Amino acid sequence: MKSVGIRELKKNLSKYLQLVKLGETIIITDHEQVIAEIKKPSEFLNDSKKRAYLYLEEQNRIGKVRLAKRNKSQIESIIEEFKEKKPIVDWKKLHTKSRADRF
Repeated sequence: MKSVGIRELKKNLSKYLQLVKLGETIIITDHEQVIAEIKKPSEFLNDSKKRAYLYLEEQNRIGKVRLAKRNKSQIESIIEEFKEKKPIVDWKKLHTKSRADRF
């Protein structure tokens, strides 16, 4: 973990971002007081779906949106429904079978 002032960070931003890419955490200070932290995002944030949920939860927390109260996402259930393979119907065979009792 490295600590750096704002001026130093501005002068050497590329250097510090390279350190972050390598896994280092950078603490930013203003007059010896910590004001921010730069670190590599967690694996959780690399997934766009999880990032979207995280964003919505934050918007809900500050009161800009209200989240639906469901156990499971409606979209996920629709996707699962269409993922299931539907049986292929042989219409000709079905037609022939339905007419088998006729002369």
